[in-house]
Amino acid sequence: MGALLRTLRTIMYKLGVSGIGFISSALVARVLTVSDRGIYNLVTTGLLLISTFLTGYGNFFNYGINRLQYDRADVVGVLARLYTMVTVGTVIVLAISVSLIKANDLFIYIAFVVGTVPFSLLFVYCTRLVQAQNEIDWLNRLNTIQAVIFLVFAGCVFAAHRFQHSELRPEFLTYILWGWLVSNALASLVAVFVTARLSRVRLYPKKHPEIAQKMFQYGHSISMQNLLSQLNYRGDLFSVSLLAGTAAAGLYGIAVASSEILWQVSSSIALIVYTKVAREERNNSIMLTERTFRFTFWVLVIGALLMFWGFSPLIHIVYTSRYDRSVLPFQVLLIGTMAFGTTGVFTQFFTDQLGKVKYPMYMQGASLATNLILCFVLIPHIGILGGALASSTAYVVALLMSITYFHYHTKRPIARLFILSQDDLHLLKRLTPVRRSVHEGGK
Repeated sequence: MGALLRTLRTIMYKLGVSGIGFISSALVARVLTVSDRGIYNLVTTGLLLISTFLTGYGNFFNYGINRLQYDRADVVGVLARLYTMVTVGTVIVLAISVSLIKANDLFIYIAFVVGTVPFSLLFVYCTRLVQAQNEIDWLNRLNTIQAVIFLVFAGCVFAAHRFQHSELRPEFLTYILWGWLVSNALASLVAVFVTARLSRVRLYPKKHPEIAQKMFQYGHSISMQNLLSQLNYRGDLFSVSLLAGTAAAGLYGIAVASSEILWQVSSSIALIVYTKVAREERNNSIMLTERTFRFTFWVLVIGALLMFWGFSPLIHIVYTSRYDRSVLPFQVLLIGTMAFGTTGVFTQFFTDQLGKVKYPMYMQGASLATNLILCFVLIPHIGILGGALASSTAYVVALLMSITYFHYHTKRPIARLFILSQDDLHLLKRLTPVRRSVHEGGK
């Protein structure tokens, strides 16, 4: 029951962060024009694409410490050395971007992306180390910091806008982006302090050729996989922006942000089994993956049905009628979010248990190709709904490929992934409150 309670706490934290993000998103949407909201989406997505590739090396904390049993201090030193080199490189790129701002306003947004990279990367590396130590409660607390700080900034900008009683002004986008950068910076500093206390090792760069070689071999494959995953994850948004304009990207971004709240449930469950998938003996890891998939799949199905009916009117109320066109794409994206949430269960098993780090990269590549092809076919004809259909189809393709690959390696019946076992039902009965009868109460 201890692991179950931690899962429930993690889900509550994740939903809380999503709720905070939902409120922040609503404040931003009310302050910015639809077109500026699209630019904001593209800037934050640009950071995700860059940092996602670089943070893939942070996954080596779990693999190196829990699977390969390397000394924690040595692994931390190698990753810290990599981080130092990346930070020096981003500072150089930032200086170049700032110097070119007068030539083209586009470099303003590039500077915000590049300037945020070191802080975002530092935060993720710290939280990956905390996660590898199975300190899930601390991980949950750390993951709330940036969302809370940014909510304060968004609230201040919204209050300034309301107080002035003015029309929407272009400089509000700059204020929002500064708040986004500062919130990432402050969150990373807190993460460094907490991680140093929990890990009890110095977060200093350190040479270790053997670990460095293993880290680059593992990290490069994971980073490429993560980059393809993010391109797949956000390729539809870039395609909408390219083919339909920034205003359409603003509408589509609301649909994406709303549907991703469902993903927080599946990521919460994955956090609890993160270290166990790597540590457990093969057969136990297979059974753990199957059970995790079953619970994740059915929880997402129920959650998607509730959100389909509940969030549709909420988008109109929270974001105003300007974003009513986001509702239908949001409903379609729920299908893709379900598929995406369950695919992650297999990805972890393939990489950290089987050591098949290249397969998820191939799977994401096929999914990305599906996404982009359908985007370029559908968006010109049906607009942002085409992006939602392309994205959801791509995620379903990835899920089907993962199920097939899991079956190939484990030889387990596919039905076991979907049909609840007797142990599952017994666990659910223990969680279901049953009213005691009058006779039992009198005994």
